[in-house]
Amino acid sequence: MQNPHTLEKAVLVIVFSQDRKSILLIKRDDVRLYAFAGGAIDPQDSSAEEAAQREFEEETGYKISIERQVALYSPFGPFSRTTYLFEGKILSGSPKTSLETREVKFFALDNLPKNLVPLYHDLIQDALDPNCPKEKPMPRMYWIRDWRFVYNPFIFVPFLWGRFRWWSKTRFTLSK
Repeated sequence: MQNPHTLEKAVLVIVFSQDRKSILLIKRDDVRLYAFAGGAIDPQDSSAEEAAQREFEEETGYKISIERQVALYSPFGPFSRTTYLFEGKILSGSPKTSLETREVKFFALDNLPKNLVPLYHDLIQDALDPNCPKEKPMPRMYWIRDWRFVYNPFIFVPFLWGRFRWWSKTRFTLSK
């Protein structure tokens, strides 16, 4: 039987500092944006939580525990995925880059990098809200809100190409 967590699903992990005034972000290597660590749920992952822990360690060098599921976001179109957002806590390790990351760093919530994935402002607010609904739609057209993102071809073209590759891969895989 196929793992039910593997079709078109992804995980993101937000880690706060102990005082909850900073968050850990990675600078992605492909589109040079700051983001949460995360990625696709692989077939070998027994759960979304396991995928989140694996992806976080691969991209940051830190082992984490999953403290809670913040939300499960439903996709809004063919270029988005069902995405779990988890809050994690660092257990051990040290920051390290990988093939996917250029930088691993804590940023104060009141001084986030300008090239943060635009959607993440909403996700940070969800993680800070103890009453956030556990299931909700992914904010629509999040990248349209930040015109620098749309008009910068060095960011926007790789982003769209990555989304198209994922969409075409899942479309043809699911149709077999």
